[in-house]
Amino acid sequence: MIAALLFILQHAAALAILLLVAAGAGTAVSGVRFPLAARAALGLAVLGQLFVVLGVCGALRPWPLLALAMLALVGGAARSTRIRPSGRMAGTAALVTLGTVPLFVLALHPPLAFDETLYHLPIVRALADSGAIRFLPYLRFPIFPELHEALCVPGFLALGDVATHLVSVAELLILAGLLAAWPRLRSRYTGPLAAVLLLGNPIVIQLATITYVESALALFVAAGYFFLERAMPEPGEEPPGARSDAAAAGFLLGSACGVKYLGGYFAAAGLLLLVFHSLRTTRSGRPVLVFGAGLLAALLPTYTLLIWLGGNPVFPFLSGLFGASPWQVGTIGPGFSFFRVLRLPWDLTFAREHVNFQPPYSPLFMLSLGATLVAAPRNRRAAFLSALAVGYFICFAFLPPDSRYLIPLLPLACVAGASAVARWKRLSVALAGVSMAVFAAYAGWRIARLGPPPTHPAARQRVLEREIPELRALSRREPGPVTVCGAEQLQYFGGGEGLLLGDVVGPYASERIVGGARDSADLARRLLALGTPQLLVSRRGCRPEWQRLPEPPAFVLIYADAGAVLWRVASPAP
Repeated sequence: MIAALLFILQHAAALAILLLVAAGAGTAVSGVRFPLAARAALGLAVLGQLFVVLGVCGALRPWPLLALAMLALVGGAARSTRIRPSGRMAGTAALVTLGTVPLFVLALHPPLAFDETLYHLPIVRALADSGAIRFLPYLRFPIFPELHEALCVPGFLALGDVATHLVSVAELLILAGLLAAWPRLRSRYTGPLAAVLLLGNPIVIQLATITYVESALALFVAAGYFFLERAMPEPGEEPPGARSDAAAAGFLLGSACGVKYLGGYFAAAGLLLLVFHSLRTTRSGRPVLVFGAGLLAALLPTYTLLIWLGGNPVFPFLSGLFGASPWQVGTIGPGFSFFRVLRLPWDLTFAREHVNFQPPYSPLFMLSLGATLVAAPRNRRAAFLSALAVGYFICFAFLPPDSRYLIPLLPLACVAGASAVARWKRLSVALAGVSMAVFAAYAGWRIARLGPPPTHPAARQRVLEREIPELRALSRREPGPVTVCGAEQLQYFGGGEGLLLGDVVGPYASERIVGGARDSADLARRLLALGTPQLLVSRRGCRPEWQRLPEPPAFVLIYADAGAVLWRVASPAP
């Protein structure tokens, strides 16, 4: 009981410290001119960029990280003003705490999601072990934008892999606060309604409690447009600091590009919006230049490193333009399909087998976009968001069919939808109630399905083996590296760099190693040449014809169950 309580308190303190450091860094940079959530978003982007620079220099170590955290706290305290508590603030704090609890409980479960154990957490571990961003050839993506992974390093160093989930939780909490404080809304209730509409999407809850990058991408995109709207006053308005707002917008959208390549679409759209605004209002082009400077400053660390290590600013994509590599992706998605775009509103909620079985979106997401399209002829914000959404849906049609890629559009749609219904108080209250009911129901269902978070190593192992059946076989392996077929998601559990090989692309692709073998003896020779005499074959992931290749006398059976079979090359080798 004491160990479980200590586990919970440690992670709760880590989440609180992360939010405080983010808010302190943002306040130290910008002062108190912006709402707290906007400062926290800016602070998180600043910290992420500094961590990337440390990673480039090979100095992403505990002492530099601790020094940056202390500077953020001291600098934020020096530039902040004294807060006088009020009854309204106490009520808001109570609601925030109530909403945070289920997210926090879900985040305390061990890493189970496919991509987080496939490459996100292995990258975090490699950063924590070496202090440097490096090219890791054994991963599906040896190098890519790693700002979010860099933000996860302090928690990983302090408390292990579960603490990396808290970064996603913090990003969602800051994002919800940002929507609640959005500028130029119809009424003071519109922002909170936008935040509630965001939380009413089950996919948001899922992605905010695992080590995926979508929460960071959505936060920096939304924060970029938050500051961009402040940087575009109406004719006759001259708000102070419009140029610094443009710089912050560029920096945040550049940080979105440092999280995921998809951020580039929103950065380019933001630049075009600012250019059109400057032309429409006949203002000088200085805000555009300031925006561009902020954008460039955020892009330089990540994309210079991508070119230096991978020879490609969007590695491993666009190989026809930047050169082929073993990790290249032949086609990013299935190609454009007008029918696929038309049925997307249905697929996102009711036919999720067409969008990679991700948790559903709320139907209010598409209804919000529909209301935005209706309002577009008479509302500039709606017109821009409509154009942004249409263009992004066209891009989505070329991407792999995965609904996660629509997440950066969701916060902007929530703002537009809340603005559209703000004039009807009863409707707003009803939508808020439905969204919170969905939030509570989905979070409660996931907690019931997963059970209480395991706080003891033995309990954690049982949960992991229940959710990832191949892990039982991996835990029986002999000392040394192992090659896997159809179980590449075990990469994080392999024990370190180069101790687990095998994926669908790269120099260690199963197609090359297992699929290219003529017979059992040939496969054994290939494994010995790699220095991995052990082979783990997933019963659900490895092709049936490949599963039949390892057999005696070239191989010796080590372990087998319903999830996987573990083989070792016989000695003497064939």
